[in-house]
Amino acid sequence: MLNFEKEQLVFEIGDVKLGGQPGENPPVMIGTVFYANHAALLDEKTGKIDKNLAEQELNEYSEIIDETNMQGIIDVVGGYPDALIKECEFVAEKVDFPFLVDGLNDSSRIPALEGLKEIGLLDRAILNSIDDSTSDANLEKIKEIGVKSAVLLTFGSRCIFPKQKLDFLRNVLIPKAQKANIENIIIDTAVLDLPSIGINIETVGMVKKELGYPVGFAPANAIYGWNFGKKFGEASRCGAIAAQMAYCINAGSDFVLFGPIKFAKCIIPAVSLIAGINSYYRKRILRKQISEKTPLTKIF
Repeated sequence: MLNFEKEQLVFEIGDVKLGGQPGENPPVMIGTVFYANHAALLDEKTGKIDKNLAEQELNEYSEIIDETNMQGIIDVVGGYPDALIKECEFVAEKVDFPFLVDGLNDSSRIPALEGLKEIGLLDRAILNSIDDSTSDANLEKIKEIGVKSAVLLTFGSRCIFPKQKLDFLRNVLIPKAQKANIENIIIDTAVLDLPSIGINIETVGMVKKELGYPVGFAPANAIYGWNFGKKFGEASRCGAIAAQMAYCINAGSDFVLFGPIKFAKCIIPAVSLIAGINSYYRKRILRKQISEKTPLTKIF
């Protein structure tokens, strides 16, 4: 069971407590909506959506989060600012979770954040992301808007391995976030492909050990594209996906982007089992404090 000597930062965004020692707070399960092939997305340019289908999926996700005592954030994807604002507003009306403003680039994300500020939703919005390409001018704009929460994406041709990613964070990304006055810094260790997820596992441990920031990653694209797992049928594929997400969490990740929200039922109960076991160990063996909200009190 992991326990880091470094003080672990915990950021509260809405009702979500992100970060801490493994087993202290429930992991955050981040499900994605309005991605390119999402059946609920009818027009990516205008933000027209199938509201009934989207609401159904959000409600099912909320119920599973509640029944397992896990934590949730919604990843809202959009390529056009006006559409992204509409999509975030819809999500905010239907559920109480914070949400990632996950535009394709700064030209969609930053105007969307401006719009969210105007309608009073900036406190629940998390910029996804600040990365190597984020310019000084855009950092200044993020600061002017008053964005307080952001994901730092450790992706780059010169930061493939864990030590490189850590140096990249220290020397480039964290200074950028500080320049933009970001208070809630969240680290995404950037998945390359399925076999290299072990690199992300090691990077998570290094970030927790040396920096103490909330950290996790998004194995979704890699695992959902795994053709070998599909040959044994949907049940086998679901098991493989759930196993991968549980592996991420048991390595100390504070969150995982698990992919399309429709897979919540496949993934969240399995991960809650790992989370509950970790909380039990922290409480009974390490004699450390755990959150009042934990799968330990709900699923066993």
